[in-house]
Amino acid sequence: MSTRPHTQSQRGSVSLMVAFLLPIFLGLAALAIDLVYLQIVRNEMQNDADSAALAGANYFFDGTNATPNWSLATQKAQTAITRNTASGTALKTGTVATGYWSLVDTPKVLQALPMVPKAYDAPAIQVTVAKAVNTNDGEVPTFFARYWGILSRPMQATAVAGLSSPSTILPGGVFPMVIAQCLYDTYWNFNATPAGPKIDPTTGKPYVFRIGSDYHYATCASGQWTSLLDDSNSTSDIKELIEDGNPVDLSIGQSIWIQTGAKAALFGTVKQCSKQGDKSCEYVVIPTVDTVTAHARAPIMAFACLHVLDANQGSKYIQVEMSTKCKAPWGTGIGPNYGVVSPPSLFK
Repeated sequence: MSTRPHTQSQRGSVSLMVAFLLPIFLGLAALAIDLVYLQIVRNEMQNDADSAALAGANYFFDGTNATPNWSLATQKAQTAITRNTASGTALKTGTVATGYWSLVDTPKVLQALPMVPKAYDAPAIQVTVAKAVNTNDGEVPTFFARYWGILSRPMQATAVAGLSSPSTILPGGVFPMVIAQCLYDTYWNFNATPAGPKIDPTTGKPYVFRIGSDYHYATCASGQWTSLLDDSNSTSDIKELIEDGNPVDLSIGQSIWIQTGAKAALFGTVKQCSKQGDKSCEYVVIPTVDTVTAHARAPIMAFACLHVLDANQGSKYIQVEMSTKCKAPWGTGIGPNYGVVSPPSLFK
């Protein structure tokens, strides 16, 4: 028996099915191309928002202002928006808002000004860029989806950037002097907005005080050299740490070695790099511990900023004041604000 007529019938059915489905397949392929393109533009706009938010956050503080410069940060973010493009056209505008961003609470939203920030509220700037009707040359046009009646699609992206205090300092950022928490209870104003040094009413400036070994000074006027993670009382080793900083990452919670001895030569080294010297160690980031105990390990509680005014080799002390003006160290994570602030980073 011949099966040829049946085979021809099957072939005819397949041909009809292919002819029927081909436009659908082509349409789906066209839609896929447009979806990929729209995602590319979406990523491009996200990069635009990210860069504008980071640009604005970089201007919250210039080393002299005590509170964030909201207006300057907003201006710089707006300028940064106009230097970017999306879908082949320059962006002309975006929405910029400033306030405080909770680093620990949820949900995470930008808390509008005016407000009184809490300990883990960070100054932040939020940037939204969009391509929509009457905004930045309109919606993003499609290529093939227009044959399905979809001529364009609105797109937007939002980024939040700000400043926070690190919980980890990368190599080179830590000076090998440690002080007790009680010094900060005495000279640091945790209730200021933002937190900062307590002000001496007689001078209108931060209190100036001396720190030295615990057997020369009282517990809450004591500081001591730390060899950080390695137990070394060598003057040359600690001098190397003064010059080069920590060789590896240091984090809150890690235990560091507090060393014995006043090491007069090291105070002479500090004088040479202090405000009275070449200023290379005028502002330093140091670890803070609960209690300074000679030749013992103690966990880091926070990273703090000191302004090193002078040092005395004979009397073995360093003259300092609390500060918020340390050059931003490269750090990660979130820690309490003792005057050390990381470079601007993206929160969202």
